Amino acid sequence: MIRHLMAATALIAAPALAAPADTVLLHGRIITADAKDSVVQALAISGGKIAALGSDADITKLVGPNTRVIDLKGRAATPGLIDTHAHILSTGLGELNQIVLGAARSVEDMVAAVKARVATTPKGQWVLGVGWDEGKFADGRYPTAAELDAVSPDNPVWLENTTGHYGVANGLALKMAGVTSTTATPTAGTIEKLPDGRPAGVMKETAQELITRLIPEPTVEQRQAALSHMIRRLHEEGMTGFKDPSIGREDWQAYLGLAKAGNFPINACVLFSGGRSMATATKALAEIRQAKTEIAPVAGSSLSVCGVKLFMDGSGAAPTAWMYEDWNHHRTEIAKGNSGYPQIDPAEYRQMIAMFINADIGIGTHAIGDKAIDWVVDGYADALKTHPVKDLRLSIIHTNTPTDHAIATMKALQRDYGSGYPETQATFTWWIGDIYAANLGPARSQRLNPYATYVKNGILWGGGSDTGVTPFPARLGLWSSTARETSGKVWGDAPFGTAESVDIHMALKSYTNWAAPLIRADNSGTLAVGKAADIAVWDRDPYSVPTAAIKDMKADMTLFRGKLLFERKP
Repeated sequence: MIRHLMAATALIAAPALAAPADTVLLHGRIITADAKDSVVQALAISGGKIAALGSDADITKLVGPNTRVIDLKGRAATPGLIDTHAHILSTGLGELNQIVLGAARSVEDMVAAVKARVATTPKGQWVLGVGWDEGKFADGRYPTAAELDAVSPDNPVWLENTTGHYGVANGLALKMAGVTSTTATPTAGTIEKLPDGRPAGVMKETAQELITRLIPEPTVEQRQAALSHMIRRLHEEGMTGFKDPSIGREDWQAYLGLAKAGNFPINACVLFSGGRSMATATKALAEIRQAKTEIAPVAGSSLSVCGVKLFMDGSGAAPTAWMYEDWNHHRTEIAKGNSGYPQIDPAEYRQMIAMFINADIGIGTHAIGDKAIDWVVDGYADALKTHPVKDLRLSIIHTNTPTDHAIATMKALQRDYGSGYPETQATFTWWIGDIYAANLGPARSQRLNPYATYVKNGILWGGGSDTGVTPFPARLGLWSSTARETSGKVWGDAPFGTAESVDIHMALKSYTNWAAPLIRADNSGTLAVGKAADIAVWDRDPYSVPTAAIKDMKADMTLFRGKLLFERKP
């Protein structure tokens, strides 16, 4: 990485500004995240775009009587941070309407939270929760339906695990769903059983749908409230962009409504859910085409449609992701017979991606296990040979433990087609790192998020959180990209090692410069003349502080297209 401090007298400006700047930022350390990793003192904004960068002396010349002057007082500014894989709408719904269980440290904590919510919920209505993680419990076990029944006999309960790949239902919810000891396990799903064969309450992958199909859908108004809530929260974290995967038509209506009303001050693109068959994929293709037509006439829209999301496999926490070798258990034990499973028939998956690529539609495929990742990258490569379209920016979502073959294939895909981008979550090593380390085992843990290997191979990747799997603030991903620490240190200080760490300079690129194209926000991601003035101002310089301090960075200001949308009050 080349690090370059721009000379104090240098000025990078659009050809002769016709008028004074609308806004200037002075007396700072402005990290541009450009190809040279340039740092300047000041910048000017006109018409929502960056008009000039350079020294304080040069930029001060662009100040007029109506120019807004922001004195950074030595603070650092960066491009607004971007999350390339974040379930923003569903996270907002969870925060506004459900029990947030991320702080639970035992099954007893979960039960107590349910008891408190039941006390204020009318009999018969659903009690919903999200965010629990048994990896943070001392005994590491799942909750059971019986434990929930003790505090909620008259309200159906569904508590989604932080991964979203499994959850726990109480007895009433199981009864409503007709789930008994004789219920057949759905394809690509798991129903956890008690020793006597009765359902324990935990439902994984497709088995969840037996319960979740009964839960009333939120209204468009509730979805819009959730989006507006989360956009405010993102601005508070210096974030100006995201990609929301696996949405449906009702979700899109909420997004589109805000965009049409001019109430969508953030860069975003969406992936429609493609389901698990050619039939559902064909329906999604029609929805995507319709959505593209609907957003096209919205002038100046910062919302776009990136394509479709498909699921090749499951979860590394469950563990249900598709691996070549059996998963581990308790770090060193082998979970014999469990190497996970695909979520889509592999042959049908190839037909699905060929259909989308032939239609010039982007794809993001969820692939966590090494076997799943190989299947995805090979599928992309074969389909692109047949229909060699460039710049679809096909992505591999999560890409946890890629093989050497997958890494070589991603490199070739990026070089030849502008596709094959890992969209990764550095925070997996932290927030759910203890259960990941237990399930991957010592050897495979070293390959989780192989960022240093990507750098050696010239592979670009996008940073993300997968919220609500992990907390969404991108500063946590910047820190985790280097630290690779787990939240509980159950398996030692560094169960993933640090050989695959990258420094803050590379980490920042993955949440700015490299991330922007992956959400189709090509006018953002770097601070350069002509680019949108999407800027975060921080209380510390991420390039200068110790790694541990990056985790606790605070955004002091966030600008989107030149407008100051958030300012932290003293």
